[in-house]
Amino acid sequence: MPMVTAIILLPLAAALALAIPGTSRPQARMTALLAAGLTLAMVISLTVRLDRDAAGLQFVDRHSWVSEAGLQWAVGVDGISIWLLLLTAGIFMLALIATAWRPPEREVGFLAAMLAGEASLLGLFAAADLVIFYVFWEAMLVPFFFLIAIWGGEGRGPATIKFIIYTMVGSVPMLVAILATAFVAQDITGQFTFDISELRGVSFSEAESTWLFAGFVLAFAIKLPIWPFHGWLPDAYRAAPLIVTAVLAAVMSKAGVYGLIRVGVPTFPDGAANFAIVLSVLALIGIVYGSLMAWRAPTMRMLVAYSSLAHLGFIVLGIMAFDIQAGQGAVLQMVNHGLVVAAAFVIVGLINRGTAGDHIDRIGGIASGAPRLAAVFLIVALAALAIPGSNSFVGEFFILTGVFRHHLWLAVLATIGILLAAVYMLRLYQTAMNGPAFGANARAIELRTLDYVVLSPLLAAMLAIALWPAGIVGSTRAPVAKAVAPAQVAAERPTDQIEAPVVPNPPPRALPLPGDEPEVAEVSP
Repeated sequence: MPMVTAIILLPLAAALALAIPGTSRPQARMTALLAAGLTLAMVISLTVRLDRDAAGLQFVDRHSWVSEAGLQWAVGVDGISIWLLLLTAGIFMLALIATAWRPPEREVGFLAAMLAGEASLLGLFAAADLVIFYVFWEAMLVPFFFLIAIWGGEGRGPATIKFIIYTMVGSVPMLVAILATAFVAQDITGQFTFDISELRGVSFSEAESTWLFAGFVLAFAIKLPIWPFHGWLPDAYRAAPLIVTAVLAAVMSKAGVYGLIRVGVPTFPDGAANFAIVLSVLALIGIVYGSLMAWRAPTMRMLVAYSSLAHLGFIVLGIMAFDIQAGQGAVLQMVNHGLVVAAAFVIVGLINRGTAGDHIDRIGGIASGAPRLAAVFLIVALAALAIPGSNSFVGEFFILTGVFRHHLWLAVLATIGILLAAVYMLRLYQTAMNGPAFGANARAIELRTLDYVVLSPLLAAMLAIALWPAGIVGSTRAPVAKAVAPAQVAAERPTDQIEAPVVPNPPPRALPLPGDEPEVAEVSP
């Protein structure tokens, strides 16, 4: 079985195996950890074997399903998606380890839902076909629905309903846009297909490109989320189990930005160019709004959640700048954000272990009794601020440099978010870690052996990126250049900034399409 397909199907098969009646909790833990571990090992193998200079998909597995309807199984990876697969496999592996250590009620069902969620996200990031992309986009809703509705805390009912409603509001227009894309493209090229690579370069009219892009971007904006489509986020992040909240913020939030750079910008360049400033302004508002809400957040969990909204705004800015350097920074920040926010939620969970709640103003002085946790917390906090020397610095610098090159005012205003991040993160650290000790049992919070098992890989990955960001950035240049080139042409950027060729589909000298009237030469009398 091809490697990419195996990576997607392995956690799905494990989830189905756990659904067999009579599966014991020890068997479920072993199955889940083994499946997640093998998945991670296969993704690491693909990462090592990846051609870092190639722009197109690699390790492609393509099988026709219903050829008359243009349906096929098509998956593959490139220098963008491979890092999201690695992030997904790594975060879910750590989440399952934490679950096995502190098992919830109905543990077997919880593990099955987590594995199904992992399979859905892996399939989404590897999809090379719009139908496959949509199937996995919808499929990931199911396990997360149950994870929040069954294992969530107070307010899980309304949170789940709001999560479903928001998601469906975006999913229905995207389904219409997928079908419309195939039919409109058929009129232009004579071929009916949902293959993403074959749809790139189709000469949609400006109106068609704009409407089709709008159909996709609504779903992407909700899943991110980006302001003002974030209404589901506070309730879902508050009600979900902390492990699920960490996965939502670290991995699932990347689905929206990945959709932008994989489907929206390269397939509908005129629409992307028309929406560029609008989305950039919304991202900018999200940066400031998320930072202000994080500053005022009463609990650590919600502070991290709203800070995530702000950081995702920077990633959207990088993608919509249609700049290669900014796009590379956006991909790097997807990985950085996933690592940092996952580590932050682990720390929140450890603090909850020794407190009645994680209300910021009700605890203090934890560092005096838990110095090792305080040291790790400081590393994570500084990474969230993207200070020089941290793993987040290069990505954010690339984004702001690329945005500055084209829209000075956007880059200047975006720096407000950096200043506000310093305010709320340093306030959080100062309040919780320093000062008089109160409201927390520091000994219960201090790091233990298994805590290192979960935190050490995250910190090691952050250190590796801080020391060698080119390990990721170097493999993203060619695929990012290919993704943004059509939008650069639509935005009338200078030719020296466009590194990848933009090939129209059909070519200018293509043969007549089926049904076209042949040209008849006029004969002189």
